Amino acid sequence: MATIGSKFCPFCKMKIRAEATVCEHCGRSLLSGSNNHPTTEDVKEDTKYFDKGLKEKIEQVSKQAPTEGIAIYILDRSQPIEIRREDEFFIGRITEQTNEKVVDLTPYNGYDLGVSRRHLMIRRTEKGYHAIDLFSTNGSWVNEVSLMPQQPFPLKSGSQIRLGKMRIFIVFHE
Repeated sequence: MATIGSKFCPFCKMKIRAEATVCEHCGRSLLSGSNNHPTTEDVKEDTKYFDKGLKEKIEQVSKQAPTEGIAIYILDRSQPIEIRREDEFFIGRITEQTNEKVVDLTPYNGYDLGVSRRHLMIRRTEKGYHAIDLFSTNGSWVNEVSLMPQQPFPLKSGSQIRLGKMRIFIVFHE
């Protein structure tokens, strides 16, 4: 049965009742003027949502960060799928119409895991990198913090990025 009068939470992107003032899924206030979207500083440095093996893997590959650029790892792979040196590139799925710099997650089951064609942009800044969700269908998260579309979110080396249901992580020299 379809929900009449629904909207999407701007934080977790889940469907909620139109009259809701608090998200039923993530618990954040939906009242205008409420500024409770977490920032990098709000996210604890411990990675409690990583299993022990993943945390060790991230620590190990972080020591092998590329001297320039950014390495992108799929969680069950030991080698990076891409090392990008561009100031700006996209993560998503390549189609026949694609003619941009895209890290293609299609071979890693990207379509079935909810990765959009132009899901996320990674942009180099003076202080490192930012992730920018590109109004993806299934959402983007950095260390389980939901990204707002078109809002740059600072990355740290070792950050876990979730694109829909696909988890990747990135390493670079900070």
